[in-house]
Amino acid sequence: MVKFRSLSRLNCMGIVKLIIIVLLVWTGFLLLKKFRKPTDRIDQKTSINKMLACSVCKVHIPKNEAIIQNNKVYCSKEHLE
Repeated sequence: MVKFRSLSRLNCMGIVKLIIIVLLVWTGFLLLKKFRKPTDRIDQKTSINKMLACSVCKVHIPKNEAIIQNNKVYCSKEHLE
């Protein structure tokens, strides 16, 4: 009878140790994820370009593709003329 009690106690202690180890690893993973540099997010923010509306047709185009002249925005050379 004594052997069964000690075996169940050892088995229970092993489960408790396993749970503690899993919790420590999980906490470490969360901390690593929190303090890691978010390089992907920075790249997404810099790739977003401001949209401007054409003064003639009101179509929205990215600022880097727009033609700006006399503080007016145009989507093409045809609308500029």
